[in-house]
Amino acid sequence: MPNIIFNVSDYDPENLPELFGMKKQFIAYLDIIGFEEKINLRDTRMDLKLLHSINDIINHSKSIIPLIKNTDKEIQMKVFSDNFLFCTEDDYFALLGLISLIQSSFIECDLFIRGSFCYGDLSYNNDFVYGKGLLEAYKLESEIAIFPRVIIDDTFLIEAHNKYVLLNPRDVSYDSFIENMIDYFCTDFDNNKFLNYLGIMGNYIIEGISQYSFRDLLQKHSENIRQGLQSTNKRILQKYHWCRKYHNEICEKNHHNDLQVNFP
Repeated sequence: MPNIIFNVSDYDPENLPELFGMKKQFIAYLDIIGFEEKINLRDTRMDLKLLHSINDIINHSKSIIPLIKNTDKEIQMKVFSDNFLFCTEDDYFALLGLISLIQSSFIECDLFIRGSFCYGDLSYNNDFVYGKGLLEAYKLESEIAIFPRVIIDDTFLIEAHNKYVLLNPRDVSYDSFIENMIDYFCTDFDNNKFLNYLGIMGNYIIEGISQYSFRDLLQKHSENIRQGLQSTNKRILQKYHWCRKYHNEICEKNHHNDLQVNFP
């Protein structure tokens, strides 16, 4: 019988979080919608194209981080197939910006994503990721996000407010903080907040951070939605109807009414 290299019973349970590097983190968890269907097409060339596109999107987005960061903290990333995990101890602002870039960049690949932001315990190394924060992020993504949206849990916003107050030593109420963040999220029909990725990209385009024009982004977005609305799958149609509503609201707000998507 081989020797036991590690036995949890040999350690004080109170020291286990420190032993495994368990820390409170701002977490973003993403999933590519329709990824399974694309893989099942059994087209090797399309598979390679998809993999290259995902790799390019991640590398490009990581190169943009210094332009949107407000601290020197790193954003960690773990990728498994069509699942993406990002986390940072402090820089919630950069994380919001990074995910909006990724969500918008996927438009160029005719892909939509859904996901969640939350704040919680997380431990990770080169071999595994573990923690209640990950479980909560996955639960929010799989059970609540549903549509091509990245929802923002209250735990994320509450801790973001706490971090903001620490960096800005003045009396900033939570309501005032949320009002200042209003461009970064929308409130949906079910009262869940989700990342306003198109709106954020509009600001980044103005600041010269994005490589696309806002109109080009909206144009591609509308083409993807029109294509998706041709599906006969009711579940898929539900998701694209949601996209159409969000898209049209952004077009109206930014005076691009000619790019709105009508249905049928």
